[in-house]
Amino acid sequence: MRGVIVRVLTFVAVLIFPLLSLAQAPTSMRDRDPDLTLSRKLYEDLQQANFHSGAFYLWSRFRISDAGFTEQGYLPTGDESGGLSFAVEAPQRLFFVPRKKTIFTLDVVPGYSVFDSGDGNGQFNYLVRADAHFLWNHLYLDVYGTGSDRLRAHVADINRLATAKETEVGVAGEWKYSSRTSGFFNVSNRSTSYPTDRYQPDLASSPGADFNPINLLDRDARSVRASIHHKTFPLTSLFVSAEVSDYAFKYASYKDSRRTWVGGGFSYDSGRSQVRLEGGPLKLTFDDPAQRSFTGFGASFDVSRINGRWTYTAGANHDLGFSIFENNNYYVSDTVNAGINYVATRRLTLRTGAAWEQDNYDVAVDGQDRKDTAWFASVGFNYAISRARVGTDVGWYDRTSTFGGDEDSGIRYVLHLSLVP
Repeated sequence: MRGVIVRVLTFVAVLIFPLLSLAQAPTSMRDRDPDLTLSRKLYEDLQQANFHSGAFYLWSRFRISDAGFTEQGYLPTGDESGGLSFAVEAPQRLFFVPRKKTIFTLDVVPGYSVFDSGDGNGQFNYLVRADAHFLWNHLYLDVYGTGSDRLRAHVADINRLATAKETEVGVAGEWKYSSRTSGFFNVSNRSTSYPTDRYQPDLASSPGADFNPINLLDRDARSVRASIHHKTFPLTSLFVSAEVSDYAFKYASYKDSRRTWVGGGFSYDSGRSQVRLEGGPLKLTFDDPAQRSFTGFGASFDVSRINGRWTYTAGANHDLGFSIFENNNYYVSDTVNAGINYVATRRLTLRTGAAWEQDNYDVAVDGQDRKDTAWFASVGFNYAISRARVGTDVGWYDRTSTFGGDEDSGIRYVLHLSLVP
C-alpha cells in the first residue's frame, strides 16, 4: 500500500512540476531499459559526428531540398506553381563534452532560398540554437535558446511561402521514476514575427483577397507541456499528457487567447513496427468574449513498419492553426500522409508517397463557409554516391477551395541533395 501511495504522489508531483514537458517522439518500449530516452538520443547524435578533437565533436552536412520539405506529409504551396522552389542549407552542429554528464551543443544552419517570384530572386536564412545538456541517473535537462529568420511554407490559410522570424528560450527534459515509469517536460517562451523587410506574400493580390496583413500573426507564446509514460506491457506504453499555451498578439489583441489540452494515448514498439496514438479534449479560448472560441478535440496518429527492404509509414493529425482570413481567428486542420520506401540496391532507394490536408473555417464570410482541400502524390528515388545522396520526386498536386478561387493543380518536382564533408 505504501508503494502505491508513493507512486500516486510522485505522479501528481510531476504534473505540477514547474518544468513540464514536450513529449515528442515515441519511446522504445522494449524490455525495461533504465537509460533515459532523450540522453540516449543525444549520444547517438554524438556518434554520428564527422570530426573529433579532444572534447570537441562536429556534425556537418550540406543539403538541397524544397522549401518546407519533410520526408513525410510534404505539400507544395502556391508559390511553387511555376516550377522548383528550393533551399540550400549547410547545417553544422558542434558538441563540447567537458565531462561525461555535461554536454554543450551549438547548431548553426545558414541557408539560401530561391523562390518563384517571377524574377529568380532569393534570400539568405539562418537558424541558431544553443543547448546545455545535463545527464544524471534519473533526470535529463536541456536548457536551450534558439533564433531563426527563414523562409517557410505556409500550406494552410495563405497557401504561400513567407519569412518567419522566431526566438525561443526554454527548459526541456525527462524524469525517470523507475525503469517502467518516466515523465517528459517542457517550458518555453517563443516570439514569432513576420518582418516586412523580408520576403512576404502579396496577399492583397491573392485569389479572393479576403486576407488581413500577415504580420497580424506576430505573437508571443508561453507554453507548458507534460506527459507521464508507463510501460504497462512488454512492447506497449500508456501515457497521459497535458499542455497550456498563452498567446499574446502584437497587432491583433483580439486574438489573445489560451489553448488547453488534456489527453492520453499509447505507443507500441516491436523493433520493426512502431505505433503512436494520442487524443483528447482541446480548447482555444479568446480573452475577448466577442470572438468565437473552439471546443473540440485534438488527435495524432503515426505508424511505421520495416519489412526487409520495404519501409511503410503513415500518419494523421487533427489540430488548430491561427488564421488571418477575414473574420476567422483560427482554422481546423485535418492531415493524412502515407509513404513506401524500397531499398532496390545498396545505393538506390525507390519511394512513393501521398499527403492530404483539409482546413475548415468556422465563421462564414458573405454567407459562405470556407473549406480548403489539397493533396500531393509523388514517386521518386534517392541514390548514394560516396558521401553524397541525390534524388528527385515528381508528383501531381491539386488544391481546391470553396471560397475565393484559391485553386491550383499540376505537376510538381522536388529535388534532394545531401552531402557529408
